[in-house]
This record gives sequence, C-alpha cells and structure tokens, in this order.
Amino acid sequence: MPQTPPDTAPRTPATCIAQPLTPEAFAPHGDVARPGMGAVKMIREGQVRLSKTEATFPHDVAAPAAALDFYEVEPSEAPLRATMVERHPFSTQMFCPMESGRWLVAVWPDGPEGAPQAFVAGSGDVVTYRPGLWHHGIVALDRPATFASLMWKTADGQGDTEFLELPAPVLIDWPDA
Repeated sequence: MPQTPPDTAPRTPATCIAQPLTPEAFAPHGDVARPGMGAVKMIREGQVRLSKTEATFPHDVAAPAAALDFYEVEPSEAPLRATMVERHPFSTQMFCPMESGRWLVAVWPDGPEGAPQAFVAGSGDVVTYRPGLWHHGIVALDRPATFASLMWKTADGQGDTEFLELPAPVLIDWPDA
C-alpha cells in the first residue's frame, strides 16, 4: 500500500474576532471592574463617588507577596498573530490602564490547545485574570498605553509565570474604533 506523504502545505492560522468586553462575558475568566460598578456611594461631603467593586484577587498561600509592575505598551496592528500564551499558577493578575485607548484581552479557557476568546477593553476597564488562566500578554490597540499590574508572587519568584508556545498561530482581529 503506498504511503501518503505528510501534509506540508502551510496552514492558514485560525482567526478569532474580539468582542466588546463586558463583565458577564468575561466572568468565567476573571473580573472586570469599572467606576460605577458595584456598591456606589458619595463620600467626602459629596466630592467623591466611591465604587466598591466585587473584583477579587485570589492567590495560593505559596505566593504571599503582592507585586506592582508597570507595562508601557506600543500599539499593535490588526490582526495580532498570537504565537505564545502565559499563565500565573499561583495568582490572579490585574491590569489597570493608567493611560490608554482600547486594549485587547485574549484568553484560552481550555488551555493552549483550545480556542481563544478575545475582548476589546476600554481605558476605564480593569481586568483580572483568574489564577492559572492561559492568556496573551497585554496589547494596546489604538495608541501607546501604560498599565499598572498587580499579582501575588512566591518568595523566591520561582514558578510565578509560565510561558507556552501555541501549537499553531492564531490571528486575533478586532473591530475599528
């Protein structure tokens, strides 16, 4: 019986279209927080509106130290060619835009072998990734951006972040502003 040669033709990468970020759509992956969400009240003689969100920051006891990092990000052109994902097995990771336009949130809820879900976040959105969730690194869409990031770290910094190459590239596209 003749052998069939392996398929060596280049594959077209799978494409994922980002949807608008909503707390409900993102809930399986983490939290979205915005001013005006949660318990809202006026304080300081009516000069400040305080929003107490329901966002949580779970972490493993092996990661007792909170770490604050800053990301200064140049914008990416559409579509993004995703080739690598990361996760933080011991900690939630939070991204809070300090200066930004729209930005991309891409997750692989079923792991790197599964299909991604992508969301377009705005300058007022704070996102937390649940511990162990595979996700793409931070991506600015329309202009340079600066983000504050908070996560828990182990005492020796070992194992806080895992990187993995995707089995095949994924193109992530998003609608124009």
